[in-house]
Amino acid sequence: MRARRSASPPGSRPNSARPSPWPATAPRRRARSACGIPPISPLLLPPDFGTAMARLIFDLDGTLVDSLPAMLASANRMLTEFGRAPVSPETCSDFVGRGVRVLVTRLLEHTGGLPGGDVEPALARYHAIYGADPVTGTTVYPGARRALMALAAAGHGLAVCTQKPSGPARDILTSLALMPPVSGLTCGDSLDVLKPDPRMFAHAAEQLPPGEAVVIGDGLADAQLAAAAGVPFLLRMGGYGEQPRSDVPVAGRFTHFDELPELVARVASARVVS
Repeated sequence: MRARRSASPPGSRPNSARPSPWPATAPRRRARSACGIPPISPLLLPPDFGTAMARLIFDLDGTLVDSLPAMLASANRMLTEFGRAPVSPETCSDFVGRGVRVLVTRLLEHTGGLPGGDVEPALARYHAIYGADPVTGTTVYPGARRALMALAAAGHGLAVCTQKPSGPARDILTSLALMPPVSGLTCGDSLDVLKPDPRMFAHAAEQLPPGEAVVIGDGLADAQLAAAAGVPFLLRMGGYGEQPRSDVPVAGRFTHFDELPELVARVASARVVS
């Protein structure tokens, strides 16, 4: 039986010499226990889980959380204030994935065009409405929190890379008990670019200890981000917006988060062997 890594003395991990703005693995585990999050049972971990440590870069909307109800409510309130008809959940979902500006622009174009040819007033109003309460109506996908806890317990680094502004993104992650175990966060206002620009990936990955990287998301922008960064992409089925085309590599697919830990272990180990 493999010895537990949590008993390793300080400085014994290969990546411990690299300065990092994020706490080491052991302090993160103590912080989770202090917050009342239960330890991970070994029964949740697949055989040889974590033999290759990885930096896991997750999308947020449509991947870890179902945030469409909150975004839809904010979008329809904004549209109503501008004299437009509300849109359906399916329409709003189709416009998600390329950032808030694109979302609001597409909503206005769908309902009659940009007022005066200018998206800025509606964009500012959407930011104000959604930013005031991004959590109500937003839920964690079944099994997602448990999977994140298992991945972190195995030593993988977890970060979120989202097009969403940092205020709402952090509110969601902390309010829904996803941060921790998520430690890194890159948002739509972190840089002057959005996904799939590989600088978004780099910004998120640099917040985690060294290791092979994997991008996990639900749409085309996430798959393109992984391709631009030259790392594997895992697709959560049933998300929002544009889906990956046949010419965009997908290393694996999953429909429930109970499948993710073993899928990560296989992909990360394959990267090390190759």
